[in-house]
Amino acid sequence: LERLASGRIADVWGGTFAVQDAFRRQVRMPEPPLLLADRGMSIDATAGVLEKDRAIVTETDLRWDSWYLHEGRCPAGVLIETGQADLLLVSYMGVDFENRGERVYRLLGCDLSYGAPLPAAGTTLQHDIHVDGYAKHGDTRIFFFRSDTWTLNAAGERDALVLSVREGQAGFFTDAELAE
Repeated sequence: LERLASGRIADVWGGTFAVQDAFRRQVRMPEPPLLLADRGMSIDATAGVLEKDRAIVTETDLRWDSWYLHEGRCPAGVLIETGQADLLLVSYMGVDFENRGERVYRLLGCDLSYGAPLPAAGTTLQHDIHVDGYAKHGDTRIFFFRSDTWTLNAAGERDALVLSVREGQAGFFTDAELAE
């Protein structure tokens, strides 16, 4: 996923995205060390098409030498960020074709439920992220999402539901809108 954090997005996703390589800002995954997703497992979306009911599944390995671990566990604030691929999903669906480099992502709110103890080093997390819909107010686009973060067992199957995000809302705002 590191290739999706910087560089020309068209080199990764193809010519459809070449126009946004010239944009001043784009919705991208963060660069290391803040890139917390290790692998994209599946994406259920059409490149360049903003649709509802789309999904992405990613995985994150909690390594013993991960800089963010505290006493061998993933802290709650970092745990929520390991599901950062909602950015990847809306980027793949072409939100920057509308943002045109003038709007940036901001999380507006969500409901969190923890279902298991904070995961320990040596665990693989699987994030199942869904964009449920969109709304537009003027030129401001809001999207609604939910996600579940699971630990995987030794066979790579879902084991414990660690974190559920519901009623997630995020939007794309200009500098002036954010200043207000």
